Amino acid sequence: MKTILKTVLFLLLVTTIGCSKENENIPINESDKLIGHWINPIYTGSELQLSRASSLKADEYGLSFLEKTQCVERSSGWCGTPPITFMDFQGTYTKNDSIIIITIDNGTQNIKWKIKTLNDKTLIMERM
Repeated sequence: MKTILKTVLFLLLVTTIGCSKENENIPINESDKLIGHWINPIYTGSELQLSRASSLKADEYGLSFLEKTQCVERSSGWCGTPPITFMDFQGTYTKNDSIIIITIDNGTQNIKWKIKTLNDKTLIMERM
């Protein structure tokens, strides 16, 4: 009886870990690693660190760089009074080496960022 119980618990554990969204493969554009969804912002002075994800979270800040220089910023806007609602703001970006210039259709224009780190998991940018 103990062997059956241990086997069932082991299978449940393996199924839970194997089905976790944290373990899902995130597609990466090898020719331009900037393209993708970036979430979990960590601000340190003028730096912004983001983590790659398979999609933006529903009720948190995130930034998506899409093909053909299109981008989407998921933000609560300028008002932080509860209840905070998040919405998507469309925009465009240009990239020249390590410099990104972002224009979002919420009035934010020509914001310059310098890419300090860009790899499969992390994007760190510094506001210029």
